Amino acid sequence: MGTLNLINWALSKLSIVLVIGLAILSSQASSDELLQASDLPAVYSSIGELAGRGTFYAAGGRLSFRIDDGNHYHGYAGPGVWAQEAKGVRTQGLVYGIKDGDIVSAGYLIRQVDLVSSKSFHGLTLRELDLPVAYSMTVDLIVGETEDSNQYLWLWHFTPTNDVAPLMLSVGQLPLAARLPSEYEVFACDHLPETRFCPGMGRHFTNLSEQVVSGYSRQPTTTGDDGVIYGEAAGKLIFIEYVLGQQDLVNGVSWSGAIPLGGIPIPPIDNVHILHFGTDGTTRGTYTVHMYFISEEIYLAWEAEPSTL
Repeated sequence: MGTLNLINWALSKLSIVLVIGLAILSSQASSDELLQASDLPAVYSSIGELAGRGTFYAAGGRLSFRIDDGNHYHGYAGPGVWAQEAKGVRTQGLVYGIKDGDIVSAGYLIRQVDLVSSKSFHGLTLRELDLPVAYSMTVDLIVGETEDSNQYLWLWHFTPTNDVAPLMLSVGQLPLAARLPSEYEVFACDHLPETRFCPGMGRHFTNLSEQVVSGYSRQPTTTGDDGVIYGEAAGKLIFIEYVLGQQDLVNGVSWSGAIPLGGIPIPPIDNVHILHFGTDGTTRGTYTVHMYFISEEIYLAWEAEPSTL
């Protein structure tokens, strides 16, 4: 009996050592994935500190807000409009967060007045460089000298919020939709009841019980990944999404706590679109933040679900 207890004790200690070792390796791997400020194109230089998030670099060393893509469309009409435009993905307005020489975040500045005016944005690339996977997102209001100069910093973070980095995927590795928890179900695109596949977007899955509680928009005080949405096409997950209330953005609310992106393993984000849902002149709509793992030119071309990916 004493020998058995000794073996169990030894196995217990070995398990602890393995867990600690994996944590160290995971943390080290996450650190090793980070690119350096020296990897940025030569046109980038420091623009100073933003929103208490550290030092940022921008093209030409100048602060530049993202130019909007208009408010002449809303909701599901957006991808169809974008597919007809020649703008595509672009780096205009892109900023990089730097800490100890590492690129720890990337994102865009968007004027609050444009969000109040129900304008949408697409083609926000996060692939100018071979950036690693983003573990979380934040949205911070930066108060300007005048109300019209207020801006929101939409930021994606490449370092985990905890000491142990969750397992993630490489570029191009699309998760299987079958890996979604059983409580996730299809919603959205009710006007296409046979497939629920949104043209130019994909099929949306979420935990509807969480959405009902939150009113279908992420609350600034929410913790965990409540309200997260995943997009699917041909049996694979192609985006992760959160929804923010337009009235919160009008009121200057920030989502400063990390909005997690690692509920299930995902690959690095390719591009983002921030699309207004509502009607002309409203400030009580919502903004959907779709973060795609595939290129915009692929999904905007979908009039129906592709057979394979």
